[in-house]
Amino acid sequence: MKNNQFIIGLALGCASGYFASKYLTSESGQKLIENIKTIRGDFNNGGVGLNTNSDLVNAFNDKTDALKDHMSSTVDKIKDDEDSSDIVFNEDDLNED
Repeated sequence: MKNNQFIIGLALGCASGYFASKYLTSESGQKLIENIKTIRGDFNNGGVGLNTNSDLVNAFNDKTDALKDHMSSTVDKIKDDEDSSDIVFNEDDLNED
């Protein structure tokens, strides 16, 4: 029984190896290998879809600038809200000692 399983596994392994080698040497197999190399290179650079480190730096700078703009607009909005406040103090309330 174990010999039969070994022979079946050997035959399936040989067949899958043969078909994989035929596929990978074909034109579509070569495109697959190039895509895998590109994805691996992108992953090694630290980002998917970014091919160079300068792209990473530029993307970081763009996002940082967008965050700065958002924060400055938020601060300006808070200042405008404080300037238009309707809080009125009575002098008697302030001078209670």
